[in-house]
Amino acid sequence: MKYLACFIPALATLVAASPLEARNGGPVQCQTCDPLPDNNLCDATTSCVVNWGHEGDGEWPSYCACRAGYKADPMEVGADPTAQWRLPWNTQEGRVFVRPGVKCDTLCEHWELGLNGCQEVPEYPQCM
Repeated sequence: MKYLACFIPALATLVAASPLEARNGGPVQCQTCDPLPDNNLCDATTSCVVNWGHEGDGEWPSYCACRAGYKADPMEVGADPTAQWRLPWNTQEGRVFVRPGVKCDTLCEHWELGLNGCQEVPEYPQCM
């Protein structure tokens, strides 16, 4: 029983430090991809695209982009906030981006709305 008393606070600490805190406004890291063929780790259902809408200093980031109207399967990525996101990128607002290796084979809710589709996927302006 005393082991359980030690285990529960440790588990609570792990949960508090989990990536789910990012869903509540914490920092989220959007993983980039390398567009060179030998280094491209994007799933075949995505393409490694350069974010030419990037507004920050330095190189433009490249992300694995889903086909228009598609997202990752929530059953595969769960609630992981680093698995998929949208960007406030002019003309690409409805596009979903994923970390390398994640499949995009699930239709978004309201995929037919184009730029206004896929609203169920969070938007991360900090990755712009």
